[in-house]
Parts: sequence; structure tokens; C-alpha cells
Amino acid sequence: MSLYRKLHCTRNYIHANLFLSFILRAVAVIVKDTMLDRHWGREIIQQVDVSEMLSHKAAFGCRAAQVMMQYCVLANHFWFFGEAIYLYSVLISSVLVDKNKYLPYLFLGWGTPLLFVIPWSVMKLLKENKECWGANENMNFWWIIRFPILFASLINFLIFIRILGVIFSKLRASHQRRYPDYKVRQVTFIIFCYHL
Repeated sequence: MSLYRKLHCTRNYIHANLFLSFILRAVAVIVKDTMLDRHWGREIIQQVDVSEMLSHKAAFGCRAAQVMMQYCVLANHFWFFGEAIYLYSVLISSVLVDKNKYLPYLFLGWGTPLLFVIPWSVMKLLKENKECWGANENMNFWWIIRFPILFASLINFLIFIRILGVIFSKLRASHQRRYPDYKVRQVTFIIFCYHL
């Protein structure tokens, strides 16, 4: 599909990155769960000395998988946030709509999660360096990666409400003119598909 020039646009690039983030998120969760099960699942029952099992090599691999999983989850949420911003900019404002404005979306989707995963990893390494970093003894460290997800979800919800308001006002206006606006139909379909 990349051979078709008509498909080369910011909207499709954002869609492709969102779908890639979904794939990476699923793979990262599977890898993390597999490493947890392999290193901390059955072996804990078999071994008497747990500290021997928590060798640096095994712990590093499991912790790296945990960090990658957290990064992929954040990237997935921020790409969804980028989708919402793009839809908002197409319908309501003219911010970041130009074809040359794909770079800010790349930084938002793949770069912003690093701003939260790196401090979380450092805090886990310095303050809660136990097992596979799956337990959260101090919830303040957990909020380093959860707050951005909640914030992005809240902004997505507010954008969704604003877009619904615009769609309903355009629908009312198009019924008065007796011809439908194709953009309104297209956006209504997109919103319907996203929330299935």
C-alpha cells in the first residue's frame, strides 16, 4: 500500500504509527509475561535460595522487558492522543494540519513516553530495585507513568466532546441546507469506528 502516492499523507502516517503502537504494546506485554513466568513463576517453587535465582542477568532481562512494556503502553496512549489532536485540528482549528507537520506527531507518539519511562526506571532502580519491578511499594513512582496516561485520556475525552459538538452543529446546519457535508459524515464514521 505504500506504493500508492495518494496514501502518503499525515493522516495515514498517524494511523500507521497508532496501529504499530498497538502491535508493539501487545508484543511487549507477551514478552514481559513470558519472562516473568520463566524467571519468577515455576522457578520460585523449585529453588530454595531465591537470591540465587535473582541473578543480575535474569533480573536485567525481566526489568528491561518491564521498561519496554511501560514504554509501549505509554506510546500507544500518546499515539491515540496524536490521533485526537489531528482530528481536532482538521475539524476545528488549523494547527498541525500541513503535510510538513508530521514530525511533531512523531515526537509526541514516540518521544514523549521517554520523558516518563526514563525517570520511572531511574526511581525503580534507585528506590525499588526488587525482582522484576512489577510490585509497587511506593505508589508515587507508579504515578510517574500513570499520570500521563490519565492526562492524555482526559484530554482525549474533552476533544471527543468538542468534536461531537461540532458534528452536531454541522449536522443541524446541513439539514437546513438539505445537502450533507461529506466531512461530517466521514468524521462521524471515524468516531464511531474508534469507539467500537
